[in-house]
Amino acid sequence: MKTVLTVDDSKVVRMMVARALEAFDCRVLEAGNGEEGVAAATAESPDLVLLDVTMPVMDGRAALRALRAQDETRETPVIMLTAESGKDIVVEVAQLGVSGYIVKPFKPDVFQAEVAKVLGEPGQSDTAAPVDPKAVLVVDDSEKVLEAARGVLEESMTVLTALSGREAIESYRESRPGVVVCDLAMPEMDGFATLAELQRLGRSGYVALSVRGDDGVREKARKAGYHAVVDKPFQSGELVEEVLAAASSVVPPEELLECCIAELDGCPVFSLPRPRLLARLLPEFTRKLRALAESGNSGLIIDLGLADEIGSEQVTSLARMISDAESVGIRTALCTPSTGVVERLREIAETRDAPCLETREAALASL
Repeated sequence: MKTVLTVDDSKVVRMMVARALEAFDCRVLEAGNGEEGVAAATAESPDLVLLDVTMPVMDGRAALRALRAQDETRETPVIMLTAESGKDIVVEVAQLGVSGYIVKPFKPDVFQAEVAKVLGEPGQSDTAAPVDPKAVLVVDDSEKVLEAARGVLEESMTVLTALSGREAIESYRESRPGVVVCDLAMPEMDGFATLAELQRLGRSGYVALSVRGDDGVREKARKAGYHAVVDKPFQSGELVEEVLAAASSVVPPEELLECCIAELDGCPVFSLPRPRLLARLLPEFTRKLRALAESGNSGLIIDLGLADEIGSEQVTSLARMISDAESVGIRTALCTPSTGVVERLREIAETRDAPCLETREAALASL
């Protein structure tokens, strides 16, 4: 059963929301202000937060910033409730990066239409085919783009492809991939229409593909529900990172970690995801190390991808990874082509002496 958290200082509004949610057969939690809402969302991990804009103690804008600032709720879908319907509030809400907005007092059909974009249509069973965390569906009318995406993603995930929105919908019904990568500019049924149909079928992570330079389309894509927009032609590292980031919104940490683990000539390779995912994956990574050691592995490559900079939080996590690996007898080598990243790692005592090579093959040779 899915969980929805409604955050509003009006008990009457919370009762109206709970009544409107009955059609979705979900568990409903309530909070009377932003602070209570952030605490409840952190503790309960709801599938959706319905967040009032104007509240005492902490308003909806501040609460949303707080939700996006922590790993537990950074990807949680949020729909804003507002008493205003003017253009300014619509633009502001869109810029906040939420899944949608509902104007109060709301009509039941309008409310259900917005909520259905996140939860699926009322009456849709949670026991339908589960999301496959290791599958990604790539949708593009270009065979060349599909082939390029397959080459980039197939190392860590099962890659499905579709040449049109209609084909994507049929494939989604059958396979329920954890992530869908969709071109925005397709004939007959574009990426926006395709997304709207897919959202009715279930909850996955969504990444858009778009031609570089169209900022208006990028903003529209995020407002529609895409977690990220990747420019075409895409960089391999960027596409992989955005797919993993989108997967994190629907995939448990232990299953997401498996998408980040590969092998090179028998040596395990951990492809480092974006910093915002690393803290979430660290406990699972530590458990995985023990399993690797028990399987006889003595070396590990940590691939930093194409990142050209690294923050202090990420360096701290890397130091923890290296230390945890050493504690179970596994030697580590880092892989990055960025001299800037190497220089940053050399500034920190815990990572100063770690082998740091440009390619996976060179890292493997150092082990």
